[in-house]
Amino acid sequence: MIRLDREETESFLGRSIPFDELDDFAEVAHLEVSARCQLSCPYCYAPNGDAQELPTGGWKAVISDLAGYGVFQITFGGGEPTLREDLLELALHARRLGLNLCMTTNGLALPQLGPEVLCLFNQVNVSYHGDGETLWRALQHLVEHHVACGINFVATERYLPVLPAIGETAGAFGAELLLLTAKGVEGAPLPSEVMAEARKLHEQGLRVAVDGLTCAGELPEFCLQKKRFCTVDAAGNVLPCSFVREPLGNLLWKPFAEIWRSRGQQVPCPFVQGEQDGQ
Repeated sequence: MIRLDREETESFLGRSIPFDELDDFAEVAHLEVSARCQLSCPYCYAPNGDAQELPTGGWKAVISDLAGYGVFQITFGGGEPTLREDLLELALHARRLGLNLCMTTNGLALPQLGPEVLCLFNQVNVSYHGDGETLWRALQHLVEHHVACGINFVATERYLPVLPAIGETAGAFGAELLLLTAKGVEGAPLPSEVMAEARKLHEQGLRVAVDGLTCAGELPEFCLQKKRFCTVDAAGNVLPCSFVREPLGNLLWKPFAEIWRSRGQQVPCPFVQGEQDGQ
């Protein structure tokens, strides 16, 4: 993710921004464009079941609203975004609006996407879910089509032993490795333990990133939910983040600017407590 200061943001957008009126400006929105997925991972933030899913016109309206507000980057996620038949149409719409566009996918259907779709994404991250073969095949497809790629790795007790091998895979493809502390998973490694693993990989020369929870206790403002980041679920609800599922408002009924300005104080992360208690 690219972070811009105020001057750089205004230069990029080509217009002045009333930062004082807007408080903290929303930079990135994660869009759960699909409620469907071929997997059922126990650590996933997305609710199970047949959740509503906005049609093409609904998502295009949401993307237009976010772009009009000045959001810099959107990421297609889910569920599994590659299951949408209108993925190309939504991606084209986002790029025509000047948005930086990324995607997070489980990788299963990624090799079926052609260059006319993949070329629209600034970066595609493939999540590791215990299947190294799927991960390798998906990354290989992205590299062959000259798409910047990354690996999302949720540090669960089960997956942590294979992290060195995943690091080697990231190095082989020049991929960024995003380490995520597992949230709400019993027996999961603590954020401090995940950060220690991230440092080891960084010292090996890999490009490593971490999530806000992994930074808990190290940075004064480690969490960007309701500050620079938000999630929009498959039904159009604006959420503080993917794991804090209390809606701030719905984009079918209110414009994003109105929802964001009335969002209130940042919600404390419910998962930091475990680190503080040593649990």
